[in-house]
Amino acid sequence: MDTRRPARWRDQPLAARCALLLIAAGMTVLLGWNLARGGDSGFYEASARSMSESWPALFSGAFDPSATVTLDKLSGFAVPQALSIRLFGDSTAALALPQVVEGLVTLWACSLVGLRWAGVGTGLVAAGAAATTPIFVSMFAHPMEDGMVTAALAVALLCWQRAAITGRWWPLVAAGLAVGVGFQAKMLQSWFVLPALVLGTLVATAGRDGTRLGTGARIGRAVVLGAVSVAASLAWVVGLALTPAGARPWIDGSTDDSPFAMVFGYNGIDRFLPGAVPGSVSTTEGPAARPARLGGPGGVTKLIEPHLASQVAWLLPAALFAVTLAVVLLLVRRTGTRVGSVFGRAFDTRAGSATLLVVTVWLVTAAVVLSVAKVPHTAYVAAVGVQLAVLAALGWRGAVGLVRAQSAWLRVVPVLLATAQLAWWAFLARGAAMPAVLATPALVVGVAAVLATVVAFLWRPRWEGTRGPGRHRASRAAIALAAGLALVAGPAAFSLQALDAARDGSGSDASVGSWVPRWRVPDGRAEAFRVSRPDWWSGSSAPYPVVFRHLVRTARRLDGYRDSVPLFLTDTWRISSPLIDATGLPVLTDGGFSGTVPVFTARQVRQRIAGGLRVLVVQAGAPRTDPVLRAALAGGCRAVADVDPGARVPAHPWAVTGIGWTVWRCGLPGRSVDRLGGPAAPRSRPGVARAGSRWAGSRWAGSGSGTRSAGSRSGSNHGYDIEPRRSRGSVSESWFDTRPAAAGAGRVSRRAAPRATTSAGAP
Repeated sequence: MDTRRPARWRDQPLAARCALLLIAAGMTVLLGWNLARGGDSGFYEASARSMSESWPALFSGAFDPSATVTLDKLSGFAVPQALSIRLFGDSTAALALPQVVEGLVTLWACSLVGLRWAGVGTGLVAAGAAATTPIFVSMFAHPMEDGMVTAALAVALLCWQRAAITGRWWPLVAAGLAVGVGFQAKMLQSWFVLPALVLGTLVATAGRDGTRLGTGARIGRAVVLGAVSVAASLAWVVGLALTPAGARPWIDGSTDDSPFAMVFGYNGIDRFLPGAVPGSVSTTEGPAARPARLGGPGGVTKLIEPHLASQVAWLLPAALFAVTLAVVLLLVRRTGTRVGSVFGRAFDTRAGSATLLVVTVWLVTAAVVLSVAKVPHTAYVAAVGVQLAVLAALGWRGAVGLVRAQSAWLRVVPVLLATAQLAWWAFLARGAAMPAVLATPALVVGVAAVLATVVAFLWRPRWEGTRGPGRHRASRAAIALAAGLALVAGPAAFSLQALDAARDGSGSDASVGSWVPRWRVPDGRAEAFRVSRPDWWSGSSAPYPVVFRHLVRTARRLDGYRDSVPLFLTDTWRISSPLIDATGLPVLTDGGFSGTVPVFTARQVRQRIAGGLRVLVVQAGAPRTDPVLRAALAGGCRAVADVDPGARVPAHPWAVTGIGWTVWRCGLPGRSVDRLGGPAAPRSRPGVARAGSRWAGSRWAGSGSGTRSAGSRSGSNHGYDIEPRRSRGSVSESWFDTRPAAAGAGRVSRRAAPRATTSAGAP
């Protein structure tokens, strides 16, 4: 390593720069092939749309345009998405475009770390490894928070490496700031790298102008790095906590409106020790809980099982080989024994050893945490992707150095590595049901690599003087190129499945490959692989079914086509998120993501009604203690329309995909009426639908899906059942008069909301 001026790609040969651009172009094609087809889950898509429509929502990280409740996590990842929507319009491609940029940033950071560590070849192989890592190919093509934290931590590693090489302060501070940016995207996951960076700072001894740092100076630098990282991470959380509750949204993920409970409880410690942080929403029940099939109980073998390893760990043998060989050589060097330059100049300075320490400790930290915790989304394994890519590139450099060694004992090591890599590929291809059309060529390349290393072992190399420097360099370059291409052949072939729209994952669960075969492969056979037609731009960010259009028309008509108040207030995001995402209209939502967050009390809902809110939408089967239902039953409201559970709601594949609701028109004189025939009154038997009702005997009756869990603020699940109208799609006007204020009145958005009609009997 050159401690005076770190290497840069613009100073490298033209061929190397063209190769890097070619790798980046290939990754861009994989990321963009189905960019307009797959969006995020409805909850987070709606938040991005809200933040694009409202500056207060953007600055507070709110779910709704009115900024009444935040997301259930820090919203830094959604800021680029919201700005992209604001710039390019609301579409799936605009929502996912920032993640494509983050993927290219990750590739660039990995390549530059490799370049400065062990030379041009290592940088190119690191770029190729990052570009072909399957989880990166899927994750960076979908709108989700994991992309931003991965890119931020890759940049943090790059900045720290520059600080270790040059001894300057500004890259060290930049590394801490990058960790803080990652925290805004994925919170505590960004701190996986902190122990490694601190240890590396204590080991790196390079000072400015070639001086050597003492122990005190290194401790001071480590303290500054940690302080900057923590301060940058907690800046938004502290600012939100210091803001008066009435001047900011309610904090989702908490029951006491605490951002610290949301960050460190709901999204942190409670994942390991449920209930450990007071005020955090439980992660063991309700929609916040994840089925065991997407993570299962923690275990030390989780990350090497095919369903997860196939997404990130194709180059695991090469990475382990790099760490083992580097540690052995460094230990031998400490004994005073001269060793050859197997890794080139990678360990000529203390910064090289410190880089190895940082990447290895970061890998071990992330792997241990993921092994003992549940993995609710496959994208979580991206936390080890950067480290594996960089270490695999270093392993390639070590193998190339040993292939031409004079000692047969050293030349046999690449044979063992190639054999282990081939066996590992076969294991992953079989376990992940990789299509034969892709698996066969990859395994053929692996077999060829094993045979090539065997030939190199048997064919004793001649010294440079016997062949001439030109032929010697040419043979080494050919070996290096062939080895680099062979190394990434397996993950590249697997990642090509992203060209099939049915195999490129989703914003809810980024992954490459067919979902069903990943978990259960009948007779070892996978579904057919087909290259889809490319879809680079546009795309609807979320489905907007006709039944939701009808709900918007009904609510606008009942509300009198006013823009001064929210369209309606509902008790579940599964009703509000499709409308917010499709129209950008202000819809208030109670319950948060889990359905148990006390965003509104019944009294606050009544205050909203007194302030002009006219429409409430209550999900079918809501418990008697639901604040929105309690407010509707408190007087002055009347049920006027209902929808059966045929409505399809964009949600996670394991969540409810159909939901029913009742629309209440409020602000009327007299008692509340839940049907045209009489006043509202609670049922004597909880959880039992009225005889003859469409809800009777269905999962939507009483304590059906979508109700709040016991133990939450909703109390016990004492059902209150609403008699649905027999004539679906019509609204009686015999008891109120709401005429449109003007023809075509209504909020205008980039995706036009359905125009309301004025014919009697139909909204």
